Amino acid sequence: MMKKQKVGAIVLAGVMMLGMTGCGNSKAKAYSKYVTLGDYKGIEYTETVADVTEDDIQQKLDSFLDGLAETNEITDRAVKDGDIVNIDYVGTMDGEEFDGGSATGQDLTIGSKSFIDGFETGLIGHNIGDEVSLDLKFPDPYPNNTDLAGKDVNFKVTINKISVKTTPELTDQLVKDNTDYDTIDAYKESVKEDLEKSNKASAEKQAESDIFDKVVANCKITGYDEDEVKQLVDEEFTNFKNTAKNYESYGYSYEDVLSMNGYDSEDALKTGITEYVKKYLDQKMVLYCLAAKEGIKVSSEETDKKVQEYMDTYNVKTKEEVYDYFGDDYFEVAVLSEKVMDFLKENGKLVDSTEADSEDAQADGKDTTEAATEEKKADSEDTTTEAATEDTEATIEAE
Repeated sequence: MMKKQKVGAIVLAGVMMLGMTGCGNSKAKAYSKYVTLGDYKGIEYTETVADVTEDDIQQKLDSFLDGLAETNEITDRAVKDGDIVNIDYVGTMDGEEFDGGSATGQDLTIGSKSFIDGFETGLIGHNIGDEVSLDLKFPDPYPNNTDLAGKDVNFKVTINKISVKTTPELTDQLVKDNTDYDTIDAYKESVKEDLEKSNKASAEKQAESDIFDKVVANCKITGYDEDEVKQLVDEEFTNFKNTAKNYESYGYSYEDVLSMNGYDSEDALKTGITEYVKKYLDQKMVLYCLAAKEGIKVSSEETDKKVQEYMDTYNVKTKEEVYDYFGDDYFEVAVLSEKVMDFLKENGKLVDSTEADSEDAQADGKDTTEAATEEKKADSEDTTTEAATEDTEATIEAE
């Protein structure tokens, strides 16, 4: 449990492959009793494409060079900052080993700040075969394991191996030998173009997400098929537990993984999954109902093409493997989603981001003005009412 950063939080239903059954009218009919479609034509949206910076390009170049780096074992000196050390370690608290505090054959880059403060720097200056004793304190707070937060611990570390990674210099010859380009400038230009394409694709995806969020928000959803909700929640809960089990090899307990994902109990997890499932079903039900209303359908040829694209991309041998993993109708729904989104964009309104910001500002200003007017009106009414009441009371007293 000594890694400082998270190994990676489990995203609930990162790919919600569950329950995606049937794209036909029968499904739309079943969902129609829960969904009343609202406005879905004329939806305004923006596509804000991020600029590619020199830093973005340099990061890609650094990654390229890192992939060509060579790692060589060092035997004639002590550990230095930047070295890769292979270590065994045993962590104890009050003389007792604690969960996740021990490992064998662990590679660690000195200076990466992967482990708690003092661990990596404590190995600098030591040699292969040395057994190092480190008295350290876990940070507080320590979300990976709250039981260790602020606690004093000891680590017995054995240094098995020291290695150093050598990164090559970026030259025209290196580029020519390892890419389809002859010069650094040509390669940098290709990197920039790829980043621009990626940024545009990201902007389009975000726009599509925004559009569909607005479409769903315009709909009235009055309920769910409780059997479907239960099935999805049960499957997602099982997936979470199975994934959490895989984290045991990193020294994380089930409670640790719950905490990493922002849950303090299993009941809270189930509540979170249920909320996620219902949000997913909101989108799914609206998708089916909208497609049925507009006569948007998916042919078997379109589905087969989508499956083949996946097989080609990920080098999957047979369709059976794909369907075993994703289920029978996953790709049918994927195609339906694309076609519905194309329809919404064709019938939507792309606005410039500055125009959208201006309209938002005007709307905010209008709301503020209206609120101020209403408040002033209310104050005026209150004052008038109070005055009238006082006059009435005075009259009654006089009488």
